[in-house]
Amino acid sequence: MFRIERYWHVILPAFDISAEVLARKAGLPVGIFADDPVLIDVTAWASLWDAFEAEVNQPDLALQIGKNVTLDMFDPALFAAMCSENFEQAMRRFQRYKPLMGPCRLIIESDAGFAATCHVNGLQIPPRLWGVAELVVWVSLARHLTRRPIIPMRVEAPIDLARSTAFSTYFGVPVTRGPNYRVVFNHEDVQCPIVTTDAAMWEFLEPVLEKRLADCGASASMRERVQAALVELLPSGRSELAEVATALGASARTVQRHLNAEGVTYREVLDATRAKLAKYYLAHTQMTTAEIAFLIGYDDPNSLYPAFRDWTGTTPQAARDDAQSKR
Repeated sequence: MFRIERYWHVILPAFDISAEVLARKAGLPVGIFADDPVLIDVTAWASLWDAFEAEVNQPDLALQIGKNVTLDMFDPALFAAMCSENFEQAMRRFQRYKPLMGPCRLIIESDAGFAATCHVNGLQIPPRLWGVAELVVWVSLARHLTRRPIIPMRVEAPIDLARSTAFSTYFGVPVTRGPNYRVVFNHEDVQCPIVTTDAAMWEFLEPVLEKRLADCGASASMRERVQAALVELLPSGRSELAEVATALGASARTVQRHLNAEGVTYREVLDATRAKLAKYYLAHTQMTTAEIAFLIGYDDPNSLYPAFRDWTGTTPQAARDDAQSKR
């Protein structure tokens, strides 16, 4: 069992499909996309993808989805990839944290080229739309993160895409039949530097992601556990101590007591998390300050301006301009 992925909240509005319509078509409860965490199994997950493909009914749907994977979707593995030094490191980080995004896993081989194979735990044959979109995602990320027109050595799929010129045109090579959804890059391309690399952001994110991967194990400090919860809760507008405590399975008093013992207050952890995320969004995305404000948990977008000045001594626009001037 796992949580509904956040990118559905981005994809559905883009195609003007309501969550209720998709849920009904997939034979799932209409509240499946509620803000509160909802756990589903792999069968329900596959049903969502199949229902989405049937509802939209466009031959290039996988291209539309895969080419538009952005930081706005707030997937942990995507964050990890964007902070990497080169594309190989980005893919290996994606491999490690992909389990945080659902029942999927990525197998990487580096013998004859750098190959990434997509699998779904519990399914011998993944949903067609998901599989093809994954192939597009890898190529799209390679080009987006490196700002280079990378063409893979080979693209494989267990379905016939050879007659679709849209896919061969996009990939730059024909899609051949194979047992899995698989894309192979040459070793030179995967060593290309990532333009969004950010060692400081990675230093902040790695313990958060590792603690999420370990389900906030007992060895995590309370500060790290609170950060992990906030990274997940802030995009849905939840930032209160009581909400974080609920996510951690503890009382607010217990969380506050442990934070005090570690020499930090809840407000300090919240502000530090918001500041890190806001600075990264400003430096590496084109989102407006209003959109960033909502993503880090503010109901009023104007609240970001005084808060950001308190955190950094400057304005959001000045921080964005400074980051862009250093590229």
